[in-house]
Amino acid sequence: MNQSSKITREQLIERIKSAQSRVRFLGVLAIDFDWTEVRKDWLTRINNGDFLVEIIREAENFVSNISIITSNKKISGMERSYQYGNLKKVIESPSTMLRKFLVDNECKYTEPPTNLEEKQLFSLRTCYLQIPIPVINVDDEFYFALTMTKFYHLNEFEKLEKTHPWYGEFKNYFHAYFDFNEGAKEYSTEETKKGNRLEVINAYNFNREVMFPLPRDSFPETKLAKLVVWALLFTRDGKLLIHKRGVNAKDNRNRWDKSVGGHVSTDDVDSVKAVAREIAEELYKHEAEGQGDHGKSDFFKTNEDKMIFLGEWNPHNRNSMPFYDVENNREENFYFRMNYAYSKVDHDSVRYLVTGDKVIAHTFIDIFMCIASVKFDTSKLENSEYKILELHELNDAYYDGEIEMTQKEIELWEENPEEAKLKHGIEHTTSYGGKHYMKFSVTPDLETILRSTQLFDQMNEFSDYIKAHKMYLEGDK
Repeated sequence: MNQSSKITREQLIERIKSAQSRVRFLGVLAIDFDWTEVRKDWLTRINNGDFLVEIIREAENFVSNISIITSNKKISGMERSYQYGNLKKVIESPSTMLRKFLVDNECKYTEPPTNLEEKQLFSLRTCYLQIPIPVINVDDEFYFALTMTKFYHLNEFEKLEKTHPWYGEFKNYFHAYFDFNEGAKEYSTEETKKGNRLEVINAYNFNREVMFPLPRDSFPETKLAKLVVWALLFTRDGKLLIHKRGVNAKDNRNRWDKSVGGHVSTDDVDSVKAVAREIAEELYKHEAEGQGDHGKSDFFKTNEDKMIFLGEWNPHNRNSMPFYDVENNREENFYFRMNYAYSKVDHDSVRYLVTGDKVIAHTFIDIFMCIASVKFDTSKLENSEYKILELHELNDAYYDGEIEMTQKEIELWEENPEEAKLKHGIEHTTSYGGKHYMKFSVTPDLETILRSTQLFDQMNEFSDYIKAHKMYLEGDK
């Protein structure tokens, strides 16, 4: 008996069209399928609730790697066959030709289920791991192609028979991509009505060299690092803004954190732009979503370019700091990058989950210190709870484990202690000297800042510099 049987591309397409219960594609480059041939039939059959279509396509970095070595027609044997733009169109085709058609025609079962009673019969994922061997599963049959010299639009495939010595290995390989959440799904993003569910960011080796993109949530399972930014936002009288993570946050709930933090996106040119974007998004998210100038805040509006970058904060190696700009543009917001060795080595980023589990990811951290506009007003910040503190007040609160309550916090606690704790994380500790105090817990990031002597000293230096220029920086408010 033959261990495998060859099948042409046209025969495979006819077999796909005649599928009874399911079609699953692991990689789309090899077949370069015309999805318009099947979309109407699949729409009807998916809506009937008994036909499954799953597609895991290659990521752009995989495609770009192929295009580098095979774009030369002397190598590929096909002129312009493997240009990056051509290959990119192939991997985008399931989204533009198939998924869009299904969604536009109100196809059922296209979204990830939110409960056990729901089901999903169509999914489109982009996998950021390599897909070394494309495999197409039609009902209970498997077809594969060895793409050793040609990488897409292959004319010949093989049907994998049960007598094939690699049959079990192929099935395990295929199931690792499709059937286990801890497998390739963890390193994939899924097309949904809201777009990709997982943010994709670059992975770095321990020399801080970019390797390839990965979904953001997959990093705790890898030995690779991600690049993040921390923004320390100071008012024009030298005080620091901190915020409390919400009682419903997915990690580090109800802990006080640095002013702003976030990941450097693959869309960011560099961390300088990333931190401006993160400040605009995290502090003024409601207005950023408004796409206009009509929000409650008049600070950053939707434009992160209102943050003005003034270079490295390194007063010892500069004759003068660029405070002329800060003094004469009091309604603008300025920021400096810390000249600090912290960004040169990887660090463990710790997150405490709701379950109590601790998740650790490797990170490189670029730290920025910011000077806010004279119009900065925490009452206009809507996305969290905030405090503005002197650095010594923050330091004392951390080591004491408690902080003085504001009048608003006192009123919330006195009105309904349980609700104050559940909704606002206000946990009263004690009263003395006519003052009320509440529990003060910090995130691992803020704890790192407070326990790093070198970092905290530079923050104090920055604060003192602002205070020395306070009269000029604030001017007439």
